[in-house]
Amino acid sequence: MRRTTKWGLALGVGMPALGLALGSVQLRLQSARLRTAVEQDGRRPVPQPALRVDRSTGRGIPLVESRADEDLPAVAVLGDSWVAGLDVGSRRRTQGMLIARGVARLVGEDVRLRVVAAPSAGADDLLGQVSAVLTDRRMRRSRTGGGEPRYAVVSMGTADLVHPISGTIGLPVLSTVINRLQREGGYRVIVLTVPNLGLLPSIGRPLRDVLRRSSRVLSGSQWLTAVSTGALPVSLNQTLTGTTRIGLVSTGGRYPSVLGCAQLAAAIVHRIAEDLAAPVSIASGTEPTAHPAAEHDAPPPSASAGPAADPEELSA
Repeated sequence: MRRTTKWGLALGVGMPALGLALGSVQLRLQSARLRTAVEQDGRRPVPQPALRVDRSTGRGIPLVESRADEDLPAVAVLGDSWVAGLDVGSRRRTQGMLIARGVARLVGEDVRLRVVAAPSAGADDLLGQVSAVLTDRRMRRSRTGGGEPRYAVVSMGTADLVHPISGTIGLPVLSTVINRLQREGGYRVIVLTVPNLGLLPSIGRPLRDVLRRSSRVLSGSQWLTAVSTGALPVSLNQTLTGTTRIGLVSTGGRYPSVLGCAQLAAAIVHRIAEDLAAPVSIASGTEPTAHPAAEHDAPPPSASAGPAADPEELSA
């Protein structure tokens, strides 16, 4: 009887401990594979164009330093794999070109475009990208006091979740990036909050659960940081949601597909149009729908819960 009791106690204590040990090993292996894939993405070359995008044709010509061009609108794209233009096949399909073409149509002028985004860029890399944009004389602010639109699109956070750093996961860096772009460059900053990495394909449990929780916390914190510093937050979760969600991201789930790039650029241009109060054409037979900017600027209920309007997270 005593021997049976001892075996029962041993199994009762040992099995959960064994399960935890196996789960820990699996989590380490999954994390190592994901880090390796992200590091490989970071070594891939991507175009970082500096172009003047024609408002009529949408074509880009090399951007040169010119006093006359200083009065043109400007778009700068900074960040990580979500805006770097990986695997799109053509420069015209990159997020930067699509955004610049959209802005050119909105304002009816040629647009200066500078892309410095790089795959798998982390928080520290963003500081170098900001310096590159601010020191580029071709993107200089107008010296005549013109009020041309100037927008900077910033995406960061994925690499910091994959390679965790201590403290607040790059939030002080995000605040610094926003402030420098606003004060030194005169840019209106658009912040793409980190997506829910736990919902991306090719990521299984237990890593999926860990990334899901950390992504939601970071996304909500980025949203609040953007609003508090006067930037415009845009949720990547909302942008990459739909019946074709799997088709909106790459097979590995670490950056958008060609379709995802187009949808992401459309969401950013739509946000810029709202900020500029630009008229939006309505198809015949449909009723216009109000899209007040306050809806986009409203922060989520709490930083720990992430952006409030992420239906795929609520259903997860």
